[in-house]
Amino acid sequence: MNTDFLVRRQNLIAIAVIALTLTIIAAPLVSVDSNNNSGNAHTIKVWPIGTTSNSGKPIVTSTPADLFILHTGQDCIKNVWLLIVLSEPTYTRLDMITINDTKFMDKTDFQLVTASKIPPLAANTTTGYPGVTWQYEVSAIKSNMNEAKKANLYYGVKYFLQKITTAPTKFTLAVILSSSASIKALILGLGKSDPSKDKCFGIECNDNRLDRFTSFSKSTFVTPEIAPLALMASPFAALGLLAIKRRKR
Repeated sequence: MNTDFLVRRQNLIAIAVIALTLTIIAAPLVSVDSNNNSGNAHTIKVWPIGTTSNSGKPIVTSTPADLFILHTGQDCIKNVWLLIVLSEPTYTRLDMITINDTKFMDKTDFQLVTASKIPPLAANTTTGYPGVTWQYEVSAIKSNMNEAKKANLYYGVKYFLQKITTAPTKFTLAVILSSSASIKALILGLGKSDPSKDKCFGIECNDNRLDRFTSFSKSTFVTPEIAPLALMASPFAALGLLAIKRRKR
């Protein structure tokens, strides 16, 4: 057999073995990254109590809203935060947002959305916000809130619970205004996965950034009952109509 042919074949076999080895070594790294940034990361559900199925959109409810939050994965989620996005009329007339009749957020907790994605990736040592591994597209948020492309939005991120599990944690959230307005508030949950030590490998074990999120279909959208005809024409009509809770003077 030709010597040159044998040498070429041996070289090709050696290259194939090296390539296969590198693929096997790299596989766990690819898996870790995809776990943090793919659909597998959207395992937090914030729904109105009594909701059993979704239509691919946020579930519409009223204020005060009786909600539950849980984790749809296997491990518990720690350091749970709420990301709440408001329309401009809601922000302008906002008095406070309460949870279980206790003030949770007010106007000072919100800021104008100026970036194309939220919440910020970087941590904030002043508020204790740890940063995130993934962000929501603002254009997608506007679409799910039935807002115009050029409309202003305001967002706030605040610590909520120490942890959640697959068992629902119930709470009542109310958007309270200082004067009448058409409420639009999107409620999303963020958290940090807490796998057992024997399942945790690599640098992500020491990464405190929030890596679990709420998909739009697992979120809650608070809107008013003031304009039923307008809502009937919207994609949220089949999901229900709401009432505004006004501040008592």
